[in-house]
Amino acid sequence: MSATLELLTRYKQALAMHADSAAAQALGVKNQTVSNWRTRGSQAEPWLIEKMCAVLGEATAPWLLRVQFEQASDASNKQVWRRVAQHFGFKLAGIATIAGLPGLRSALVSSADMISGEAAGQALLAILGDWLLF
Repeated sequence: MSATLELLTRYKQALAMHADSAAAQALGVKNQTVSNWRTRGSQAEPWLIEKMCAVLGEATAPWLLRVQFEQASDASNKQVWRRVAQHFGFKLAGIATIAGLPGLRSALVSSADMISGEAAGQALLAILGDWLLF
């Protein structure tokens, strides 16, 4: 599932919405916009991601990272976003160590060390989605 669709699902659940059209209206976009996320694999614009995150009380930056990673058109661009995720993953592992959260530290370092393919990169970005706060 794409980052946008995952976020949309959480957004709809938080607002007790079942229809994509209700979510589109709440977000102030056309129904076709949400339909494109589902049928064409397009991603939400940053301001929409920010709006959904605000409702959910989640940090926007991790979702933006995931969207950029998924939108990358070639391996070189994916590598850039993977390195960004790694950078934040190792930084967070250090913070977790200082804060006394060894479980989080292990998860972050293991994920960052194992980034070798797209699935591993997405896994790290998912972890960052839970812990990265800007």
